[in-house]
Amino acid sequence: MPLKDLARSVRDGIVPRERLRRANPEAFIAGTVTFAGDPHRVRLAPDVSVLGPTALFVTDGGGLTGASLEVGHRTYIGEFNNIRCAGTPIRIGAHCLISQHITIVGSNHGIAAGTPIVDQPWHGEGVVIGDDVWIGAGAVILPGARIGDGCVVAANSVIRGEVPAGAIVAGAPATVIRHR
Repeated sequence: MPLKDLARSVRDGIVPRERLRRANPEAFIAGTVTFAGDPHRVRLAPDVSVLGPTALFVTDGGGLTGASLEVGHRTYIGEFNNIRCAGTPIRIGAHCLISQHITIVGSNHGIAAGTPIVDQPWHGEGVVIGDDVWIGAGAVILPGARIGDGCVVAANSVIRGEVPAGAIVAGAPATVIRHR
Protein backbone atom coordinates (compact mmCIF):
# COMPACT_ATOMS: atom_id res chain seq x y z
CA MET A 1 0.00 0.00 0.00
CA PRO A 2 1.48 3.41 -0.92
CA LEU A 3 2.42 5.58 2.07
CA LYS A 4 -0.19 8.22 1.15
CA ASP A 5 -2.97 5.59 1.17
CA LEU A 6 -1.72 4.11 4.44
CA ALA A 7 -1.77 7.56 6.08
CA ARG A 8 -5.31 8.16 4.78
CA SER A 9 -6.49 4.78 6.10
CA VAL A 10 -5.02 5.42 9.54
CA ARG A 11 -6.70 8.83 9.59
CA ASP A 12 -10.03 7.29 8.58
CA GLY A 13 -9.76 4.50 11.15
CA ILE A 14 -9.72 1.78 8.48
CA VAL A 15 -6.48 0.09 9.48
CA PRO A 16 -7.41 -0.16 13.19
CA ARG A 17 -10.95 -1.35 12.35
CA GLU A 18 -9.56 -4.00 10.03
CA ARG A 19 -7.23 -5.18 12.83
CA LEU A 20 -10.26 -5.45 15.10
CA ARG A 21 -12.24 -7.31 12.42
CA ARG A 22 -9.40 -9.81 11.89
CA ALA A 23 -9.30 -10.49 15.63
CA ASN A 24 -13.08 -11.09 15.63
CA PRO A 25 -14.00 -12.22 12.09
CA GLU A 26 -17.54 -13.39 12.85
CA ALA A 27 -18.71 -10.19 14.55
CA PHE A 28 -20.23 -7.44 12.41
CA ILE A 29 -18.16 -4.26 12.65
CA ALA A 30 -19.37 -1.39 10.46
CA GLY A 31 -16.91 0.35 8.18
CA THR A 32 -17.24 3.61 10.10
CA VAL A 33 -16.16 2.14 13.45
CA THR A 34 -12.92 3.64 14.75
CA PHE A 35 -10.75 1.39 16.87
CA ALA A 36 -7.60 2.21 18.82
CA GLY A 37 -5.68 -0.25 20.90
CA ASP A 38 -4.76 -3.90 21.03
CA PRO A 39 -7.31 -6.16 19.27
CA HIS A 40 -6.08 -9.07 21.41
CA ARG A 41 -7.68 -7.36 24.42
CA VAL A 42 -11.09 -7.39 22.74
CA ARG A 43 -13.48 -10.34 22.87
CA LEU A 44 -16.58 -9.95 20.74
CA ALA A 45 -18.99 -12.86 20.48
CA PRO A 46 -19.53 -14.01 16.88
CA ASP A 47 -23.02 -12.49 16.63
CA VAL A 48 -22.20 -9.02 18.01
CA SER A 49 -23.05 -6.01 15.85
CA VAL A 50 -21.17 -2.71 16.21
CA LEU A 51 -22.61 0.03 14.02
CA GLY A 52 -20.83 3.24 13.19
CA PRO A 53 -19.72 5.77 13.52
CA THR A 54 -18.70 4.39 16.89
CA ALA A 55 -15.35 4.82 18.63
CA LEU A 56 -13.78 1.96 20.61
CA PHE A 57 -10.61 2.63 22.61
CA VAL A 58 -8.94 -0.26 24.41
CA THR A 59 -5.68 1.28 25.58
CA ASP A 60 -3.62 1.48 28.75
CA GLY A 61 -2.73 4.87 30.08
CA GLY A 62 -2.41 7.17 33.02
CA GLY A 63 -0.74 4.44 35.06
CA LEU A 64 -3.58 1.93 34.54
CA THR A 65 -2.75 -1.24 32.60
CA GLY A 66 -5.80 -3.51 32.53
CA ALA A 67 -7.69 -2.36 29.44
CA SER A 68 -10.02 -4.95 27.92
CA LEU A 69 -13.40 -5.03 26.20
CA GLU A 70 -15.73 -8.03 26.25
CA VAL A 71 -19.11 -8.07 24.49
CA GLY A 72 -21.47 -11.05 24.80
CA HIS A 73 -23.67 -12.94 22.32
CA ARG A 74 -26.37 -11.15 20.35
CA THR A 75 -25.44 -7.73 21.68
CA TYR A 76 -26.14 -4.75 19.46
CA ILE A 77 -24.10 -1.54 19.77
CA GLY A 78 -25.76 1.28 17.84
CA GLU A 79 -24.43 4.32 16.04
CA PHE A 80 -22.46 7.26 17.45
CA ASN A 81 -21.24 5.52 20.60
CA ASN A 82 -18.02 6.12 22.52
CA ILE A 83 -16.62 3.20 24.53
CA ARG A 84 -13.31 3.85 26.31
CA CYS A 85 -11.43 1.15 28.20
CA ALA A 86 -8.51 3.33 29.27
CA GLY A 87 -6.53 0.99 31.48
CA THR A 88 -9.65 -0.71 32.89
CA PRO A 89 -11.97 -3.51 31.74
CA ILE A 90 -15.44 -3.00 30.30
CA ARG A 91 -17.76 -6.01 30.08
CA ILE A 92 -21.06 -5.84 28.22
CA GLY A 93 -23.15 -8.97 28.61
CA ALA A 94 -25.18 -11.03 26.15
CA HIS A 95 -28.50 -10.03 24.54
CA CYS A 96 -27.97 -6.31 25.23
CA LEU A 97 -29.20 -3.32 23.26
CA ILE A 98 -26.83 -0.37 23.42
CA SER A 99 -28.72 2.46 21.69
CA GLN A 100 -27.21 5.54 20.03
CA HIS A 101 -25.05 8.39 21.40
CA ILE A 102 -23.98 6.45 24.50
CA THR A 103 -20.72 6.99 26.35
CA ILE A 104 -19.20 4.19 28.44
CA VAL A 105 -15.95 5.07 30.24
CA GLY A 106 -13.99 2.79 32.55
CA SER A 107 -11.68 5.40 34.09
CA ASN A 108 -11.28 9.13 34.73
CA HIS A 109 -8.52 11.65 35.32
CA GLY A 110 -7.69 12.63 38.87
CA ILE A 111 -8.56 16.15 40.04
CA ALA A 112 -6.17 16.82 42.93
CA ALA A 113 -5.22 20.46 43.43
CA GLY A 114 -1.73 21.58 42.45
CA THR A 115 -1.32 19.41 39.34
CA PRO A 116 -2.86 20.13 35.93
CA ILE A 117 -5.70 17.70 35.24
CA VAL A 118 -4.01 16.50 32.06
CA ASP A 119 -1.04 15.35 34.20
CA GLN A 120 -3.16 13.60 36.84
CA PRO A 121 -3.12 9.80 37.12
CA TRP A 122 -6.21 7.98 35.96
CA HIS A 123 -8.40 5.98 38.30
CA GLY A 124 -11.43 3.79 37.83
CA GLU A 125 -12.86 0.34 38.32
CA GLY A 126 -14.10 -0.32 34.82
CA VAL A 127 -17.73 -1.04 33.94
CA VAL A 128 -19.84 -4.20 34.07
CA ILE A 129 -23.14 -4.40 32.18
CA GLY A 130 -25.09 -7.60 32.77
CA ASP A 131 -27.06 -9.71 30.30
CA ASP A 132 -30.37 -8.60 28.73
CA VAL A 133 -29.77 -4.88 29.38
CA TRP A 134 -31.23 -2.05 27.30
CA ILE A 135 -29.40 1.27 27.48
CA GLY A 136 -31.41 4.14 26.02
CA ALA A 137 -30.07 6.82 23.70
CA GLY A 138 -27.74 9.42 25.15
CA ALA A 139 -26.98 7.58 28.39
CA VAL A 140 -23.60 7.98 30.10
CA ILE A 141 -22.10 5.03 31.99
CA LEU A 142 -19.38 6.17 34.39
CA PRO A 143 -16.39 4.31 35.90
CA GLY A 144 -17.38 1.80 38.56
CA ALA A 145 -20.90 1.26 37.19
CA ARG A 146 -22.34 -2.21 37.73
CA ILE A 147 -25.61 -2.70 35.85
CA GLY A 148 -27.42 -5.91 36.79
CA ASP A 149 -29.05 -8.42 34.45
CA GLY A 150 -32.36 -7.40 32.88
CA CYS A 151 -32.04 -3.65 33.54
CA VAL A 152 -33.43 -0.83 31.45
CA VAL A 153 -31.58 2.50 31.47
CA ALA A 154 -33.74 5.40 30.26
CA ALA A 155 -32.51 7.80 27.60
CA ASN A 156 -30.08 10.50 28.79
CA SER A 157 -29.54 8.84 32.16
CA VAL A 158 -26.21 8.95 33.98
CA ILE A 159 -25.19 5.71 35.69
CA ARG A 160 -22.69 5.50 38.52
CA GLY A 161 -22.48 2.77 41.12
CA GLU A 162 -24.66 -0.31 41.23
CA VAL A 163 -28.01 -0.83 39.50
CA PRO A 164 -29.87 -3.90 40.86
CA ALA A 165 -30.97 -6.66 38.48
CA GLY A 166 -34.31 -6.01 36.79
CA ALA A 167 -34.39 -2.31 37.65
CA ILE A 168 -35.63 0.41 35.33
CA VAL A 169 -33.63 3.54 36.02
CA ALA A 170 -33.83 7.15 34.84
CA GLY A 171 -32.27 10.50 35.59
CA ALA A 172 -28.94 12.13 36.26
CA PRO A 173 -27.83 10.52 38.47
CA ALA A 174 -30.11 7.62 37.64
CA THR A 175 -32.48 6.28 40.28
CA VAL A 176 -34.73 3.21 40.24
CA ILE A 177 -38.24 4.13 39.05
CA ARG A 178 -39.62 0.56 38.98
CA HIS A 179 -38.72 -3.06 38.19
CA ARG A 180 -39.40 -5.25 35.16
